[in-house]
Amino acid sequence: MGLWLAQHAEFIGHAKVRGHLYQVSYYPAIVHGDSWIEGDVYACAADLWPTLDEFEEATGDHPEYERRLTPVLLATGQWLTAWVYWYLQPIDKLQRLY
Repeated sequence: MGLWLAQHAEFIGHAKVRGHLYQVSYYPAIVHGDSWIEGDVYACAADLWPTLDEFEEATGDHPEYERRLTPVLLATGQWLTAWVYWYLQPIDKLQRLY
């Protein structure tokens, strides 16, 4: 998915968001918290969101994630509102990374 995203979206920059990061399986999950979680911001066309939502399991009756507009702090110091996939499942048995 990373290669596909690189081909279909424009890299905006590195950023961070307030939250906590947990290890779900081979992939991480972010939930609300007070740590800084680093990531990347991409700009993409609206028609890409259904593909991304499906990949992130943010669809159906019991989604694993929910895409929400969230303030993020770019490495340049600029604040930006970006879509972030927030984890919706219980975290009590997951290992916290940050």
